[in-house]
Formats: sequence, structure tokens, C-alpha cells
Amino acid sequence: MRALERLAGGSVAPGRHRRTGWFVGIALVAAVTGVIELLKAHTPVSGLGVLYLLAVLPAAVFWGTAVALGVSLLSTAALALLFLTPIHSLDVVKTADGVTLGVFVLTALVVSELSARSSREAREAERLAEEQAALRRIATLVARGVPPAELFSAVADEMARLLPADSAFVAHLEPDSSVALLAVAGHGADKFVTGERWQVEPRGPIAAVVGTGRPARTDEFDEATGEVKERIQKSGVKSTAVTPIVVEGRLWGVIVAASRRGLFPADTEQRMLNFTELVATAIANAESRSELAASRARIVAASDETRRRVERDLHDGAQQRLVTLGLVLRSAQAELPRHLDDVRAELSHVVQGLAAVLDDLREISRGIHPAILSEGGLAPALKTLARRSQVPVALDVGVEGRLPDAVEVAAYYVVSEMLTNAAKHAQASAVYVEVARADGVLNISVRDDGVGGADPARGSGLVGLRDRIEALGGTIVFQSAKGTGTAVEVLLPLGPTGERAEEPLQELTADPR
Repeated sequence: MRALERLAGGSVAPGRHRRTGWFVGIALVAAVTGVIELLKAHTPVSGLGVLYLLAVLPAAVFWGTAVALGVSLLSTAALALLFLTPIHSLDVVKTADGVTLGVFVLTALVVSELSARSSREAREAERLAEEQAALRRIATLVARGVPPAELFSAVADEMARLLPADSAFVAHLEPDSSVALLAVAGHGADKFVTGERWQVEPRGPIAAVVGTGRPARTDEFDEATGEVKERIQKSGVKSTAVTPIVVEGRLWGVIVAASRRGLFPADTEQRMLNFTELVATAIANAESRSELAASRARIVAASDETRRRVERDLHDGAQQRLVTLGLVLRSAQAELPRHLDDVRAELSHVVQGLAAVLDDLREISRGIHPAILSEGGLAPALKTLARRSQVPVALDVGVEGRLPDAVEVAAYYVVSEMLTNAAKHAQASAVYVEVARADGVLNISVRDDGVGGADPARGSGLVGLRDRIEALGGTIVFQSAKGTGTAVEVLLPLGPTGERAEEPLQELTADPR
């Protein structure tokens, strides 16, 4: 059978066992022979021989040219042995019968090759369509910016299904020459634990990828040692293919495919590279987003610290000097002789002016950074805002104790900005403020019963709020349809640094032990 396959240059269709093809071919030849036996009394046998093509065609389509060639020869032998004179002999007496057999063999070969080629092209087109669909699905996940764990799992699933592979892995290269398993799919996936680490086999394909930065494969595992060899022996793996995940010029990790059914086709590594490029893009995007979020958080933190310092300087410096100066003037005013009423009146006017300046300075100080927020926390600061609001405020703060500084400041400015806008633009009769925490998230809701129609893009205050909230990994939703009032919903994660609630990339490669 192997000689026939080499002669025909064909290949067995994926997923079809060659032995099954031979059994089915023999059965089809026997069935066609029975049909010819029934029809030979009414039709010349030379015309019925073409029916054997009904056995050749399925063999070519489903099992390739090699099996089809064998079925063709078997059909020719059956035709010559059972229906051409002399019966039960392979000697062909008549020249016409010999020509018939020759034409049949040539026709069967041509038809089988065309059928097999058409079948191969159809399978290849189907394979490419499935692969392109899988790449589109992965590209969609990349564009959506899904968490890395979800993306890695999807890539492993697609690889295991398309290659086909018995199992597929996505792994991160660690500084200690090990790999951390990030996702696994396929048969036996339940035997692996996401986050577990393997030492890189020195002579294995992963080591080859690390050394060259290019794809590698291994079809012989005689030199494997240690845990790797034990796993291979237990799983019965016969072939592995490994492709690198290169992120911005550095080798970040690998994708590994393993087969227990036989060797991978020659184009396996190239097909895998199409997916590794998408994974690399997603990792680069995730790292860029993480760096951007950290940078924005640092800017917000620096800004808040500057505000606090300015507020302290004003409170401990200029405000205290103004208070002291006012006390000195009042003391001087009290000691003036009674006949200097004009001077006393002038000093009184100056003292009142100083008091007004001090009030203005305190208002500015509160706008820069409210001292009560630093001293008492969010709840007292919001109560002070509500008391000072020009529009009546229904305040419900379900938060006890202190929150991270950045979160308290962000929540304070959300409420402050919305109360200011309600007083200036909304024509509202009431504002409703609700603040609650649950599941590690602070929920802030502010709404009024005003005229609505506000455009958040037109005001720098709301734009600044959005930047501040997103820098802390939170979300802000603004609604202001005309005639329905204005509402804002804010969610802020309560992590110590305001990190996003989704799983950070670096956590995926942390040692679970």
C-alpha cells in the first residue's frame, strides 16, 4: 500500500484511516460486480465496465489517489477475471477486450486523480476558510481589548481545533528559564493547571525557539529528560510544534501544539505564526494600556499632592498671616483715643476688607483641595458640599471609614462639579446624591430634576472628571436628555492604587505558589 501511495503521489485525506478506505473500496468493487452480473444479460459487458468508476470515485474523493489506484487495479482484475473471455482467467484473448481494459485503467487513473485533486482543493479551501474565520474571531477579541486570560484561552482553543492538535498551550517565558502556562486546550487539558511552571528542556523545541527566535518542532523525544520526558511518555505525544510570541522585539512567550496521532503537516508552524502575531499585538496593546493607565494615575496623584501642598501653604501661611494681621488691627483699633473716630472707622473698614479677603482665600483653598476631605474623609466633605450648595441636596452616603486618597478626591470632585453645574445651568429644584460601596467598587450617583440637554464635551470640568475617573480605572456615564434632568453614574475600583478591576497582565504570569 505504501508503494502504491508513492507511485500515485497522493495522500490520505485528513481524519480518514487508509485501512478503512481499502475495506470500503473492496466492498464497492464487490457491489459493482454484483450489479454487472445482473445487467450482463441485457447489455454488453464492455459497456458495463465503466460502472467500476463508481467504486473508484468515492475512494479518490475520501481516501486519496493511492487508495483509488488500488481500487482501479482491483476493478480491472475483477472485470477481466469474471466477465471477459476466457472467464476466470486474467488472459485477455480479444484485442478489443485488452483495449477496453487499458482504456478503463487510464480513465480510472485520470478520474481518480481529478477527483482526488478536487477533493484536496475543496478541503484546502474549507481549511483556509475555517482558519480565516478563527483569525477574525481572535482579531475581534484583540480589537475589543479583552483581558489577556480570555484571549489566551481562545487562542489555545482555536489552535487545538484547527491544526488539528491533541492539545495546545500558550506560555510565558520566565527569567529563570522556565515557562508559565497561561492557557491550555484540547484532550487532557484538565491535567494541567494554569499558572504552573515547567523548566525548559535544554534540547527541546522551546529551547530551540529561545535560542533562535524562530519556530521549531520535535518529532523525536529520545533525548528528553526529567518532567518533560515523563509527561511525554504518559501522554503519548508524537510531534510538537512551537512558535515564538515576539512583543516589540523581545521574546515574550511561546505557543505549543502537540499531536498524539502522528506528525504535523509541514505548514503547521506557519499557520501557528498567524495566531502568534495577533497574540503579540494584544500583549503589546495590553502593556501600552497598562503603562498609560499607570502614567495617568501618577499624573493625577501628583496633581492632588500639589493641590494639598498649596492648600496647606495657604492655610498655614497666607491665611494665618491675614488672621494675625486682622487681630493686630483690631487691637490697635481698640487702643485708639476716642477723639480719633475717623481713624477708628478707617481701621474698621480695613479689618472688614481683610475678613473679606480671608473668606475669598478660604474659598479658593477649598477649591484647590478641601481641608475637611483630608481631615475627616469623604462623608463629612460631601455633607459640607451639600450644606453650601445653592440647590437643595438629598444626600445618602453609605460609606464608613476612609477610602484611598485618590478615590476620595475623585468622588468629591464629581459631586462638587455636578452641584455647581446644577446651580448654574440646570434650573433644578433638587439634586440627589447617592454614594455606596460594594464588592470593592465605589458607586457614585448624582442626578437633578433640571432641564437637561447638557453636553459633557463642551465643559472642561466634565472632561477633566472623565480623565480623572478613567486614570483610576473607573467608568463614568453621563446622561442629560432634554426635559429629563442630568445624571451621572461613576464606578471607582477601591484597590490601593486604583488599578482596573480586570485581571492585570502581570498577574497571569505570577507564581501561584
